[in-house]
Parts: sequence; C-alpha cells; structure tokens
Amino acid sequence: MNRSQTELTYLGASAQNASPVGLVVILFDQLITDIKRAIAAIQTGEIEKRCHEIKHALLVLQQLEGSLDKEKGGQAAKHFSRFYSAIRAKLLEANIKVSPEILNRQIDLLFQVRRAWQQVDRAAAEPLTVTTPVNPTSSGEQSRNTHWTA
Repeated sequence: MNRSQTELTYLGASAQNASPVGLVVILFDQLITDIKRAIAAIQTGEIEKRCHEIKHALLVLQQLEGSLDKEKGGQAAKHFSRFYSAIRAKLLEANIKVSPEILNRQIDLLFQVRRAWQQVDRAAAEPLTVTTPVNPTSSGEQSRNTHWTA
C-alpha cells in the first residue's frame, strides 16, 4: 500500500519544478492513479487496499478543493468546487457499491479536466509573441514581431 521510494522521489522532483497549474495537473494525475489502484483492488478482492486508495483519492480532492480561491476565483472556483464535490460523492458511492464502473466514469471526467489544465500550463509556458508597430521604412515594413518570454 505504500508508495515506492522511486515514485515518491519522482513526484517530489516533479512538484519542485512545476508551475502552479502544473501542480494541479500533478494532483489530477495522483487522483487518477489512486482511482485506478482502487479498481485493481476491486478486481483482486482486496477490500483494505480499495478503501485505502479511495481514502487517498479523497485527500487529493480535499487538496484540490482547498486550493480554490473562492473569493477571487468567481464562477470558475464555484464550478470546480461543485465538480470536486460530485467526484467525491461518486467515489464514496463506488466504494459502498464496490463499483469499478462508477470509478471508471470518474477517471474519464478527470482526464477531460486534466487535459484542459495541461493545455493552460503549456500555453502559460510558451513565449508571448507581441506585434509592435515601428516606423515605416523604405522597404515598406509596417510592423515587426517581438518575442517576449513570460
């Protein structure tokens, strides 16, 4: 049930080098991994392992929800809060019903949201391209591209 030392070392290094959005992606990855492990435990009949993995997934959800800035986050924060609550409810339902189907559906939903966060992270890491006007030259140049790094 314990995470391997290699896995913990990798997660620690990833978190140290991640952007704030990258940290959210890492938490989504952990949440998905926990749910997959719970499904594997269901398939092998390991009740204690299933409960342990779902409990850890609930802790990750708590971390995600706790990171929301509900005052400054506006509607997006409210939507994410409701999303995390719905996932939490389904994890509890799946644990009670011992349902890999419910868990698989949560993985699908989490992957969709994870992809969106990953796109935001990539976009934030790309250099910003700004077109700035310059004085016309004899060659007819009206503007030039200036590359900025964010």
